[in-house]
Amino acid sequence: MLKDMRQTLLLLLASTACGDRNIPILVNNWCDTPREGVVAEITDGDTLVLDDGETIRLLGIDAPERYYSGHPDCASEESSDCCYGEASSLALVETVPPGSRIRLEFDLECTGVYDRTLAYLFLVNEDTGAEEIFLNEWLIEEGLAKVYTQDVGQAKDIRYLERFENAQIQAQSQQKGLWELCF
Repeated sequence: MLKDMRQTLLLLLASTACGDRNIPILVNNWCDTPREGVVAEITDGDTLVLDDGETIRLLGIDAPERYYSGHPDCASEESSDCCYGEASSLALVETVPPGSRIRLEFDLECTGVYDRTLAYLFLVNEDTGAEEIFLNEWLIEEGLAKVYTQDVGQAKDIRYLERFENAQIQAQSQQKGLWELCF
């Protein structure tokens, strides 16, 4: 009982500290523990499949869609939903080719609306086992994706939100990637 009261008090204090964002801050209350996986294929600039068949959606980012004939959101390669989609997908394929080892970290929600696993991904150095690149942040820094804020109001995708927002501001100010060509 006392433990529950302390947790409630902590949540109330933390949510009050968020100001205008109305986002509760939860410390180490992630939906799953970190784990590693091996990339089998890249679907697009923010989605990949692991060698066990699990589909992973990079959490907190939104990469442009890949154009293909009949795509419901992309009337042409020049449409605003598709602008820079091929470049974004290709950059992810070149950085994390099939066979790459990645580390997955999680936030408050582990599964998205399309039943994909939501995760922050870190490229792992095969020789040392050390994390080399925080892929979600790197895609934003390079102008290959933008911050995905749709779920933030529902207290999802908050773990690295500030880092992502700062990376996007830098990419915009430097006119990198999609910020040069699409906006």
